[in-house]
Amino acid sequence: MGLFDVNAKIQVDKADHLVVERAFNRIRDLSKCSQEDPGLSAVSDWLDRVLMYNIPHGKRWRLLQVVQAFETFSSEPVSERDLENAAILGWTIEIFQAFYLIIDDIMDKSITRRGSPCWYLVDEVGMMAINDALLLETIIFQVLKQVFRDHPSYLDIVELLHEVHYQTVRGQCLDVLSERKRVYGEERYNTIVLYKTCFYTFSVPIRLGMYLAKITSSQLHRKVEKLAVKIGNIFQVQDDFLDCYGDPAKLGKVGTDIVDAKCSWLLVKALQIATPQQREEIFNNIGRGKPAGEEEATVRSIYHKLGLEELFRTYEESSFEEIRKDIATLDSDGEINTDIFKLTVNKLYRRQK
Repeated sequence: MGLFDVNAKIQVDKADHLVVERAFNRIRDLSKCSQEDPGLSAVSDWLDRVLMYNIPHGKRWRLLQVVQAFETFSSEPVSERDLENAAILGWTIEIFQAFYLIIDDIMDKSITRRGSPCWYLVDEVGMMAINDALLLETIIFQVLKQVFRDHPSYLDIVELLHEVHYQTVRGQCLDVLSERKRVYGEERYNTIVLYKTCFYTFSVPIRLGMYLAKITSSQLHRKVEKLAVKIGNIFQVQDDFLDCYGDPAKLGKVGTDIVDAKCSWLLVKALQIATPQQREEIFNNIGRGKPAGEEEATVRSIYHKLGLEELFRTYEESSFEEIRKDIATLDSDGEINTDIFKLTVNKLYRRQK
C-alpha cells in the first residue's frame, strides 16, 4: 500500500511547531492557581513542575490530530489565534494521556517513561504522584472553561471529554482484570483496545477538531468515529508489536507486556495457534521475571517459532488496506473532508515508534 496524497495545506505540520509551544505556555499560565489565591503559590509551583516533566515529551499524536482536524474541517479562514486555541484543545488530550500514564506506571511498577524515570520514581514525588495525576485531570476543565466557554460547541467539547474519560477508565479496569485473571481471548482484547485506546487516541481528537470547526452533525460524528476506531485498533496492535520487537532507544521505554502478562495482540494470537505444550509454557512464563530475563526470553522464543512477526506484517498490511477503502468510500460520499485520515495513515503506516 502506498502513502496518500494530501491536498490540504497544513500550517501546524509538526509537533514542535511554534503555535504548539505557545499554546503549552498559555496552559502553564492558565493553570496557576495562585492567581485565584496567593496562598496556593506552592501548589502552582508544584503543578508547573508536574506539567513540565510529564506533558511535553511525548509524540503529541493526539494534539496534532486535534489541530490538523480543525484545519482540514474548517470552512472559514483560520487565524494564528484559532490555531493556538486548537493546540490548547489538543494539549488537553495530552494532559489526559499523562494523567493515565502516571497512574498506569504506578500500577505496572514501570521504571522508565519516554526515556526518563517514571514520575512516581522522581525524588520527592513517590505516591504523591497519584494526587498529581488528579491535579492534571482537574486543570483540563479549568483551561477549557477559560478558553472555550463562549464557543458554540463548548458543551459538546466538555461532554465528549467527560465521555472519553469514562470510557478509558473502564478500559483500563478491564485491562488490569485481564492480567489478574489471565483472560486473553480476542473478544476481550478488542474490547480493551476499543475503550482504552481507540476512543481517546483517534476518535476523540478528530471529533474535537470537528466541534471546534463547528461541525456538529451526529451522523457525521458517527461516521468519523467508526473509521477512527479502526485506525485506533491497528495503532494499538502496532504498539503491542513494538513493545516486544521495537528498539527501546527509539521507543523511550523498555517493553514490559510479557513480564506484566498484558493482554496483548501477540499473546492473544500466540494462544490461538500454539500447541498445548507451547500454551502451557507461555502461561508458566508470562507475568514473571524481569524485562530481558529468562522468562521473557522463553516467551519470545515461542513467538518466533509461531511466526508472529510475519503474522503481524500481514495483519498490518490488510488493516491499512481496509482503512484505505473506507477512506475512499467517505471521499466518494463527499460529506466530509478526509485529509485528516490520510495524514494519520501516512504517519502510522509501518511506523517504528
